[in-house]
Amino acid sequence: MKPTASTARRGFALIESLIALVIVAFGLLVLAGVNLKLARNEDVAKQRSEAARLAQEKVEELRSFTQIDAAAGAKAWADLATGSDAISDSAEYRTNTSFTRNWQVLGNASDPMRRVQVTVSWTDRVGEAQSVSFGTVISKTDPSDVGSLGFPLPDNTTLKRPKNRNLNIPVPAVDLGNGQSVVQLQNNFAVVFSNESGYVVKTCAFVVNTVSDLAGCSETAAYIIAGYLSLDGTGSFPAGLDVNTAQITGATGVTCSVQNAVDQNTNTVISGYKYYLCVVSVPTAGATWGGTLRLSGPGLNSGATNYMVCRFQYPTSGGGSGNQRNVQPYSGVGESLDNQNYVLTAGSACPTISSLATTLHQNCRGSNPNKNLNRATDCPA
Repeated sequence: MKPTASTARRGFALIESLIALVIVAFGLLVLAGVNLKLARNEDVAKQRSEAARLAQEKVEELRSFTQIDAAAGAKAWADLATGSDAISDSAEYRTNTSFTRNWQVLGNASDPMRRVQVTVSWTDRVGEAQSVSFGTVISKTDPSDVGSLGFPLPDNTTLKRPKNRNLNIPVPAVDLGNGQSVVQLQNNFAVVFSNESGYVVKTCAFVVNTVSDLAGCSETAAYIIAGYLSLDGTGSFPAGLDVNTAQITGATGVTCSVQNAVDQNTNTVISGYKYYLCVVSVPTAGATWGGTLRLSGPGLNSGATNYMVCRFQYPTSGGGSGNQRNVQPYSGVGESLDNQNYVLTAGSACPTISSLATTLHQNCRGSNPNKNLNRATDCPA
């Protein structure tokens, strides 16, 4: 039977429908592939963002050392070392993978700068290895020098450097207007500081009032050590109270002054407190000193007195080196030290003040056998 024209048209229509169906199916497959690729790219982008955060976190952690020399309970420059760790799927980002973080610290603790490379690697959803790397340089800068600019103060207070100069310069020092300040001690002895570094740069055997007076001063390399002396309870300071530096080593000379503590706002004497300041000269800039400071004077040395000298030795949790925390004997001191405070007590034990237990420094009581056997060491006159 011979096919008619309408039958032929129906046959072509069926073929056209099949071809259209094939084209649509192919398009759907392509679209599905594109969607899968987009989903994978989105997944990798999210993982890469989390990896970058982890790498930056480690860089900042390595930067956050609190001192140069290694010490128990402290994060130090000397402790920076190569290492690695594993991090599971982030609860914050839900990246559906685990990361391996490796960091390499090049050089050694004696270098002024150290290069750091942090690499975070992971495997994406299709089994392909991925990684992110951060490189940086960490400077061997003592946090005590830059802490006033880089670290928050307790209670998130706003930092203000007294008179816009280094924190190691005593507040009573007068700004000379040439980047230097001067503090006048007893016996017309003047100490000149660099406002930037806080180091002692000149000493003068006369009163300094203006910049022109500095012409007669002596260039010097020196540090200061200063603090407050207080009384536990009532009573008075022993007669002739001074600072003995016979046990200081590495210094070319030490000049100390003990004066009444003065309120910097009202310029009035603070009852029950004295302020001492010692200028420790060293052979060359950057040289260090060590040893022990002792309070002295006939009032301590007299057999009729029963004082104990206790020092405020601050805990390691507060940060700072042993020298800064008033741990004695001092060792390798290459900076100015402030808040090296003492309390004198007529009691039989060192007191606890504001929840801080003080540490016995000198026993000048009659019950101390060394008071009579080694008076020059324990309670020098």
